[in-house]
Amino acid sequence: MSEPGLSFRELLDYTDAESRRWKEYFQKNPAAFELATDVRGAKNVRELVAHIFIAELIFGCAALGEPRPDLEQLPQSTVDEVFAIGEAARKKMRDFIAQAGEKELAEQAPFGPAGQVSKRKMLGQALTHGMRHWAQLATDLRRAGYPTDWMHDWIMSPAVR
Repeated sequence: MSEPGLSFRELLDYTDAESRRWKEYFQKNPAAFELATDVRGAKNVRELVAHIFIAELIFGCAALGEPRPDLEQLPQSTVDEVFAIGEAARKKMRDFIAQAGEKELAEQAPFGPAGQVSKRKMLGQALTHGMRHWAQLATDLRRAGYPTDWMHDWIMSPAVR
């Protein structure tokens, strides 16, 4: 019997919806994409958004047992390029979830300084990591005069019922 609660599919649906809105936001507000920020040592918003998506990509590859991507080969200059990293990352996570049962989610894999961690933990980290940084980013942007025009809360998301 499965445990009630949030599923990775639902979290990915929420993340996809938020990412689409952020992409539209930055396409309409290109100056905000280059705004200075100090979150996680990023020089600007573009670098922070790339960091969010690169982390998702690294975890997605690890869950599928694929090698770590060559980050130097990822174009990261434009809104479209940066958001393409996130789209590829979430596809990898969805591909893993589509074929994973409890056994696969519990499977341990090496992950840098964290040592051996379950693939469940990797997916959870990928998705909560992004939520944390998006919240930091929304605050920075609002303070700099670039408020977003939608509610970011899970409960307000049309992606989840």
